[in-house]
Amino acid sequence: MHPLMEHIMNNILNDIKKLQDIQASIGQFSVSTVKSFIQDIIDEKNKQIEQFETDKMSYKEYEEHMKGRGFNDR
Repeated sequence: MHPLMEHIMNNILNDIKKLQDIQASIGQFSVSTVKSFIQDIIDEKNKQIEQFETDKMSYKEYEEHMKGRGFNDR
């Protein structure tokens, strides 16, 4: 298997495990705690998408992306 595909499959399996754990925890934790667990997964996935997008940017696109974030502000 291609290393990238293996990485993607491992991420999917990890996500499934996390979701199964959340599913099993319903009734054991408060609704707000379960929401927090789910939000953690959402944040992690958003971070992965942002990292993927910035890895694929040209330097000029990256520079534009970082404006207003304290980098290369002119």
